[in-house]
Amino acid sequence: MAERANGVIVNRLPSLTWNRLRVNHAFVNFDELPETNEEAVFTGQHEDQVKKETMTSADAERWADGFSRGIRREAYIAGKQATYQEQHFATALGRDFTDLIRDLAPETAVYTVEEGSKLDKPVILNWDFGKGGRAAAQQVIYARKGSEATFLLNLSSERDALGHAAIETKVIIEEGAALHLMKTNLLGRGFVLLDDSAAVVGDHAEFDFVQVELGGAKTYTGCYADQCGDHSLFKVQTGYLADQDHLMDINYVAVQRGKKTDSRISVKGSLRDQATKVFRGTIDFRKGAKGSVGDEQEDVLILDPKVTNKTVPVVLTEEEDVDGRHGATLGNLSPDILFYLGSRGIDKDAAEMLMTRGRLMSVVNLIPDEETVARSHHFIREAFEANE
Repeated sequence: MAERANGVIVNRLPSLTWNRLRVNHAFVNFDELPETNEEAVFTGQHEDQVKKETMTSADAERWADGFSRGIRREAYIAGKQATYQEQHFATALGRDFTDLIRDLAPETAVYTVEEGSKLDKPVILNWDFGKGGRAAAQQVIYARKGSEATFLLNLSSERDALGHAAIETKVIIEEGAALHLMKTNLLGRGFVLLDDSAAVVGDHAEFDFVQVELGGAKTYTGCYADQCGDHSLFKVQTGYLADQDHLMDINYVAVQRGKKTDSRISVKGSLRDQATKVFRGTIDFRKGAKGSVGDEQEDVLILDPKVTNKTVPVVLTEEEDVDGRHGATLGNLSPDILFYLGSRGIDKDAAEMLMTRGRLMSVVNLIPDEETVARSHHFIREAFEANE
């Protein structure tokens, strides 16, 4: 295992860039994890709509690997040697994290959405850390042929809580199925979160991923989608807020193998105080992905001059008949906007909160659970009030 004694490397770029930029990967130092002996309280809602079973993490990993295309050494893509993917079922955080969480969480919950089943309510999985705690959990969500379901995973705690969490979610989507996976991070200011998601997407299947990242001191997260099926769709919509001296480290990878696949990555965020954010977004067209399209866009609102923003949009291709686009927009509140809002009694702090809330709630409002939406809205408001 390519792991250092006191930490683990996560969020590797699929194709390495100039190392001086410090974006080829992230390193999680175990010595910096907050100490806690409390376990988070887990509750599930509407789980009766699906079949749930428990496997050992080793058995679940072997079973899920059977749905992937397996390991193969990558070719030279766009003149670069891609990173060797050493996982059968590839994930965004990577092999080292998968090995780590297998040791931390010896059992995996497997949720199966039966063939042709259409769930009328989202399956909601909650981890409540209260005043502080820890959690390590793995889930596999298996959407069988022609099914459709929504899974919502919530992580929350009190505002000043500290702790750490490691979560891994693998998704298997068969032909004609649609899986909507939504995750919210409403953790306290002292949390370190490692949250990994990955999917294998079959023919005419859809993987819709919504992520709301508002809490935590250090967050390492990502999603890797293997679009091995023809006409498959991978759609990402993410909203984040990083403030104080917090770190947000994100890695999204769309590997498009099937014909006429479609990937869409949209990320919206706000940075304030002395926060640091790294966003890696990769669209990877493999040979045979004829007629495929991919688009990734990030929109960043810079609210303070001391923030650090690193955006790494990447398009790789082994196939000629594809259409790949990427871009990033950075901006702040102009003096004209602040003057206009000030003339209507809205000061700078209130204006920043309004603009941040507007962009983030466009993502939050996609969540089909009123309580989660309300808590996210309250969390955003508290983040600005705390710094006043």
